[in-house]
Amino acid sequence: MEQQPFKYHIIALFILSILVFIIYTFANHLATPTRYTINKTAAVYLEQSYRIDPSKSLTLAKFLNDPDARISEPFDTIAWGLKSQDYWLLMKLENKSAESKQLFAHFDNPMIDYLTVYQIDNQGKLVNTFNLGDRQEQLSLFEYSVPHISFAIAAQSHSLLIIKIDTTGISKTPINLYGEAEFKDLLRAQTAIWGIFVGVLIMAALYNLVLYFGIRDRVYLIYIGYILSALILMGSVLGFGFYLWPVALQQLFNHYIVVSNYAIAFFTLAFCAMFLRYHKDKCWRYKLSLALLSLMLCLGIASFFIVEYISSQIFFVVLVFLYIVCITLIYNKLRSGFRWAKFYVISWIPLIIGAAIQPLELTGIIEYSFATRHAFLVAILCEVTLMAMALADRVRYQREKALYHATHTEQTKLLNSAMLKHAYTTLQLNQRPANLCLIRIIHFHSLSHILNQTQSAELIVNVAQALELQLSKEREFIHLENDLDTCPRIADLGNGVLAFVSVKTQSTHTLHANLSKVMKGLPKHYPVQGFDLQLSYSIGYCALDNENGFDSWLQNGYLSLAEAPHITSPTSPPKTMPTMMNISLATAFQNALKADQLTIYHQPQINLHSGKTIGSEALLRWPNAPYEQLNIESLILLAERTGLINELTLWVLDKACQDIAKFNYAGYTEHKVSVNLSAKNLMIHNLIEKIENTLLKHNVPAKQLKFELTESALIVNQQQMINLVEQLTRLGIEVILDDFGTGYSSLNCFVSYNFSTLKIDKSFIIDLPTHSANKVIVKAAIEMAHSLGLKVTAEGVEDATTQQLLRTMGADYGQGYYYSKAIAVDDYLLWLADK
Repeated sequence: MEQQPFKYHIIALFILSILVFIIYTFANHLATPTRYTINKTAAVYLEQSYRIDPSKSLTLAKFLNDPDARISEPFDTIAWGLKSQDYWLLMKLENKSAESKQLFAHFDNPMIDYLTVYQIDNQGKLVNTFNLGDRQEQLSLFEYSVPHISFAIAAQSHSLLIIKIDTTGISKTPINLYGEAEFKDLLRAQTAIWGIFVGVLIMAALYNLVLYFGIRDRVYLIYIGYILSALILMGSVLGFGFYLWPVALQQLFNHYIVVSNYAIAFFTLAFCAMFLRYHKDKCWRYKLSLALLSLMLCLGIASFFIVEYISSQIFFVVLVFLYIVCITLIYNKLRSGFRWAKFYVISWIPLIIGAAIQPLELTGIIEYSFATRHAFLVAILCEVTLMAMALADRVRYQREKALYHATHTEQTKLLNSAMLKHAYTTLQLNQRPANLCLIRIIHFHSLSHILNQTQSAELIVNVAQALELQLSKEREFIHLENDLDTCPRIADLGNGVLAFVSVKTQSTHTLHANLSKVMKGLPKHYPVQGFDLQLSYSIGYCALDNENGFDSWLQNGYLSLAEAPHITSPTSPPKTMPTMMNISLATAFQNALKADQLTIYHQPQINLHSGKTIGSEALLRWPNAPYEQLNIESLILLAERTGLINELTLWVLDKACQDIAKFNYAGYTEHKVSVNLSAKNLMIHNLIEKIENTLLKHNVPAKQLKFELTESALIVNQQQMINLVEQLTRLGIEVILDDFGTGYSSLNCFVSYNFSTLKIDKSFIIDLPTHSANKVIVKAAIEMAHSLGLKVTAEGVEDATTQQLLRTMGADYGQGYYYSKAIAVDDYLLWLADK
């Protein structure tokens, strides 16, 4: 198994060596043009001198007539500077051969603003004047991109070339003289390397654009920005940009070359931070990156208004900080084991070397040559190539990460149902008998209210590891993932349920006995911050069903788990009938809601002291329901579990407001209607806005609508529920705490929520006259509520004795069968008229 990959590694290395050889040979031929300047290939001799003019007032005549002011040194000794001054250069060319020489002078700086060349013959007469520079007009693309002149020197004569350089930016201008053949070689070499550079960068940009559209990761757009900045910058520095952009636009790029430098620096840092995912960490390094990015953006904009030689010096200072920040970001990720960043780190090596060579060549520390002139361009080529590998590695990593997240739970890192489904498919294809086995931590949902997410996940992992140890003792339990070292037989289905698969053919009784044995080996206690949790488990299982699919298999497993510990045949009808009934009931209920076949009934609420009807509670009813003995509370629970609750609540709200409008039309303008609100309703988008719109739709005042919240609803998303109650109160809608005494945090509710009324659950009221403990509880609740400024409603009033007792205790309102059962709105209006 190991020899085959090694063989392919040998082949890959062999191919790499061939490619390196080809690149080396090609680069060696491209790097030779500057070796063949005219002084090295023909009998033409040079004398050089120069003069620097800080005043920018020197003329050609003054330059020629004052030889003592000239420095008779080679041009490579000129102190080229980033300042506003002119450079006058003199070249004396002597042709000692018997033939005339046609020469080409190449001025290797296409960013010069103005470059003027005067040719003077041996008689001191001005023969030609050549005007070059990116600020000149009416030049050809060839003259813009490759500043040069062509001139002749007669046999046995000499000629003077006077060169005036006037620019506000980079002034260093290497000057080389070539014969016709050598100049063509130079052009071929330049064209080749420019074409390679432009082609590679355009392909890299397209590659990143494809990746962006495929993955939707903005890091690829940032890298495209870097590539385009590199094209603009190198197109200006080397001159090929005149073939990429309109002349006017390229001249603008040349004039604001520092802006291009800031752009490539900006995208370099932005890509570094995004590629290394610092935008996910939000640490101080990321904030430092944002600060430097903001600084570079501001300085880049300012460079439009600052002289180039000053703004370039500022940029060089910023460049130091850029390298420091980038190295800090990279070093930190390498320390944390960021394995897929290796190609990105390697890509910085040629970039740093190339970026260092360019200023060293400009300052004269490194001798000018064709190779050093294009070193930074080659460095960017290498960096882009390595970056393509880095991006491919990043895509591979993201794909592996996506696959991992698709097959593992986020909290516990255990396998999830996707791997269970994969195992099911494999077993089905191989036609192997199997049993899905489930073990559930009993009351895990209750434990989740005690434990935080991390503690819950640690509990699951602890149980899973113990379960894995038990399963490893029996060969019947298969691995769900062969490459995993930890818990490969177990899938975490959530809510404290762990699943695994048995492929042993055995009776239900034997499988039950084996699972019971496994369950006994699981931990019975789990310490959490000094508290010893008591753990218990239930088991379930069902045989693989080739007809109904994985979902049915898993559903039957859950049903068997729900029936544990009294496990019967996992495929018997009693297991599937309740589910079928629930599904059909949910479907019928949804259809009834859409067809407006539901209705609401009203149960009156009475002022215990005045006997007047103050309002009613809107209760859902389903006339002509397809099932007998249908419990409305169960129906509401079904709506919550199936996601119908939000649509149902909005429907009830609309019907309640419609009924309030009827009450108002009948003259009961002070009558209020209570509507029950569920914790699930927090998911309704723009709930407050929908409530307001419903009130406006039926022209109902907000004060006539009340909402009732149960204590159990307050436990879920407490802060959202607190905000909702406050918004309703500001709207003028009363909010009532319903079913008081049956929840989990009764006293805490009064502190956090702005309730107007407390509603005591009917379980405390129905037998109030004969139940002394309930009397104490109800009286205490009434006194506490009144002390907090709340009204009290007692539901479940079924006789006069209970009414009188509640009146004596000080309760404000009563609701129950003693007054009326819940009745349809038209009957309720008749009932109000009789009062």
